[in-house]
Amino acid sequence: MLSAVIRANGRTEALAATLSVLIPAVAGGTIGHAVVIGTGDDSETERLADVTGASYVAARNGASWASGVERARGDWVLLLEAGDLPEPHWTEAVERHLMTAAATPALMPLRGIAALREWGAVSLRSRGVRAGLIASKKQLLSGRLPASPRRLAVRRGRAQA
Repeated sequence: MLSAVIRANGRTEALAATLSVLIPAVAGGTIGHAVVIGTGDDSETERLADVTGASYVAARNGASWASGVERARGDWVLLLEAGDLPEPHWTEAVERHLMTAAATPALMPLRGIAALREWGAVSLRSRGVRAGLIASKKQLLSGRLPASPRRLAVRRGRAQA
């Protein structure tokens, strides 16, 4: 089962956009659980997580991926920032990756201008934890991936703020 961990960073409207894109994946059985990481002082974010059935975790600055990953129920985790919008048919690419190369982390790269910074980090074979990653819970909790992520054919965009 795949869990989605979403870092809200106080962006409630962007979080709502991301959660709405994930609904078909929940209905189709790809995502079994979602965790929203908030700052703890944002009642709107906490309420949105509750209304959508996601777990809510308060973390300082909303920056700790580990706090959300620890609460994830699935063995595999998709990390997203509020506002990330996976392209249509992303679930098929993720499911195919988990069936064929699950031991290797994967990255659903950004689309557009925002992709440049991410592309540089991935090109330098960075193995740090970041949004867009699909990896095992154990790999993500270690804080450093065992290998550079494999880039998936599907991308993710960002909702306008």
